[in-house]
Amino acid sequence: MKQKCDVLIIGQGIAGSCLAYFLLQQGIDVQIIASPTKPNASKIAGGLMQRVSGQYLALPKLVQDHFDEAVLFYQSLNKRFNSSIITKHTTCRILDKSQIKIWQKKRQLQHYQDLLGQTLTPIVVRDTLHTGIDIYDTYSVNTSLLLYLFSKYFYDKHILHDDCITETALKTSKNFVQINNFQADYVIFCIGSNILEWSIFNEFPIINSKGEIISISLDHHESRILQYDKWLIPIDKNLYKFGSTYAIDPTLAPTQSAYQDLLQSLSLFGYNTNQILRIDAGHRSTFSDYKPSMGFLYNNNRIGIFSGFSSKGFITAPALAKLWSSTFPHVTDETLSINRFVQL
Repeated sequence: MKQKCDVLIIGQGIAGSCLAYFLLQQGIDVQIIASPTKPNASKIAGGLMQRVSGQYLALPKLVQDHFDEAVLFYQSLNKRFNSSIITKHTTCRILDKSQIKIWQKKRQLQHYQDLLGQTLTPIVVRDTLHTGIDIYDTYSVNTSLLLYLFSKYFYDKHILHDDCITETALKTSKNFVQINNFQADYVIFCIGSNILEWSIFNEFPIINSKGEIISISLDHHESRILQYDKWLIPIDKNLYKFGSTYAIDPTLAPTQSAYQDLLQSLSLFGYNTNQILRIDAGHRSTFSDYKPSMGFLYNNNRIGIFSGFSSKGFITAPALAKLWSSTFPHVTDETLSINRFVQL
């Protein structure tokens, strides 16, 4: 017997979790299928949330548009789940000579006034002295805790199902879509880099990049987020994430070269005595214009996508999921429609 629903979501990373959560709030009947074996980049992500981004101290528009809403969303989840999902941090960014020149120009701009420290300051890490600035309005999201709590929330509602599905299981008709024992009005893929395994999305310009992160314990407490070529983020008592590397590499296994890169960067920060607990690898996924995509395919309005958030998903996915759920199934922002890549 088929289990019927309004929307079947494939994937339960940050995108799938947020979309399911907000669709449920709209009274839409949702079911979720998540693979117990597929890599979940959201789960291993650092969860860094800040307005100022990268070595060029950029202010990405999509981040600025949705940052405040993301913070409020996670703070509401803190209360709902009685857990510390989001934490505000003092953040110190180490600058080299070229970045100091960038900072000197940008600190004078009005929209940077409340985001960048206005004076250079010494940053001491163990016995190593650096020069840098404070970065304001920075948070971290405990990604593994967040997704665990979402999973429990969905399991308690009996709407989350562990299953490994392939494209051969997908059947469509004019009025519904079917995957295994589920029959839905719509199916929406929220599977990040795994979207490349589905030929129905082959015509879209998807870009995957590999990032590797180490989980470490330190021989002293560090409450700050530290940034240079990598970042160090406090996660829990004497638990930190350090990363991330960048490579165009389709393989999923961690590499020795990335591990050595991370160790060298740790040493550059000033951490020479630490305990490496594990190394994880995942693929960031985005599109050729470096924006996420949402909506239903031009050639099949029963098959949708909510994906491509790359490293900014913990900032942008909550607000965009809420926006789409409020007008579902219609997408009001055509600049993020999956069909922007199609010449109709």
